[in-house]
Amino acid sequence: MNSRLLRKIAPAFILISCFFALHAPAQSPAQSPAQSPAAKNTMGIPQASIDKMTNLLQATGFPYRTTNSPTVWVVHFNGAHLKDIKVILALDPDPDSEIIIFVTVAEKRRMPTTTEFRYKLLKMNHEYDLVRVGLDHDDDLSVRTDASLRVADTTYLRNLVDQVKRASDDIYGQIEGDLLP
Repeated sequence: MNSRLLRKIAPAFILISCFFALHAPAQSPAQSPAQSPAAKNTMGIPQASIDKMTNLLQATGFPYRTTNSPTVWVVHFNGAHLKDIKVILALDPDPDSEIIIFVTVAEKRRMPTTTEFRYKLLKMNHEYDLVRVGLDHDDDLSVRTDASLRVADTTYLRNLVDQVKRASDDIYGQIEGDLLP
């Protein structure tokens, strides 16, 4: 499979994996599939990458949850505007951007389809440096950043998660009055 095709389909595959992982029963970190002998690779991701990500998450002190996928983790935060900020961290087989961190800020069904609302979102994307504001494959509003696991350390991961969390809460506060019930 050529790398261009892999780059196109990998994000969709990861988001689908995240969906199934998030809708499955949670496991405690001690029971993580990433730690079982049978989980050598998932989606072509080396076990060493899964172990590094797990160790980094433990070192951040964030109250993370594992999912049924050994390559997806969830951290819940309380926000000033968005009451439950669900930060999802996933590993991507692409060696150039191995960590994907995102929050779904608003579902498609809640967003108005007006030009003014879309313009507001476009302007918000310009306001943030390290995160992207956009529509995911389901047309839900998301805040996302991609990073390299190879260069990641605890401080770097903590800063990335904090930026995604803060931007998501801030953006929700700016659009909350525009959202449909």
